[in-house]
This record gives sequence, structure tokens and C-alpha cells, in this order.
Amino acid sequence: MATKDELLKSLSGGKLQIVDARPFTPFRLHMSDGGVIDVVSRELVLPGRRMAVIGLLDPGQSDSYYDRWTTASYMHVTRHEMLSPGAAPFAAPPPGEVPSPV
Repeated sequence: MATKDELLKSLSGGKLQIVDARPFTPFRLHMSDGGVIDVVSRELVLPGRRMAVIGLLDPGQSDSYYDRWTTASYMHVTRHEMLSPGAAPFAAPPPGEVPSPV
């Protein structure tokens, strides 16, 4: 587990190192107000010097478009948690699985 100073260093300077990791692993940011932000794809993150804009996917849709977004100020990130890697967020359903109707 990274210390608060290590986490701020990895999030500052306009570059989110955990977003650039290869291979990408989804992660959750825990914020100082108790909220959480799940980051499921690097394509949904626009990092800035002091904050990042993160697109929020609609769980009912299977496309890569988002209608909502949030900002995460790096100084309010208290910790991050790596999530279990799963299917790519924009991938087709596995064979044999019936996609939900649109």
C-alpha cells in the first residue's frame, strides 16, 4: 500500500502513473469526502496538473461513450485500490452469452 506522499507523487505532475501502467488494471480512487471513483479504462481519463477529469460510463450501455464525468483533485485522493481485471469495458460479450436488448 502506498503512503499518502507516494500516492500524491504518482498522481501529480499532470501524469497518472497508474493510468499509464501496462497492462492497464482498473482501479478505484478513494476521495477525502468518502466517495469513490472507479476507473475502468485509461481512455476515460484526462489528467491535468492538479486534477483529472474522469468519464463515467452508463452501466446499461455497452459502448464507450459517456454522458457524465467527474473531476478528481489529486490532493483529495486518500488512497487507490486495484480492482480485479475483467473483460475490456468496450468488448463484445463472450460467446454463448446473449447481449441485453438495446
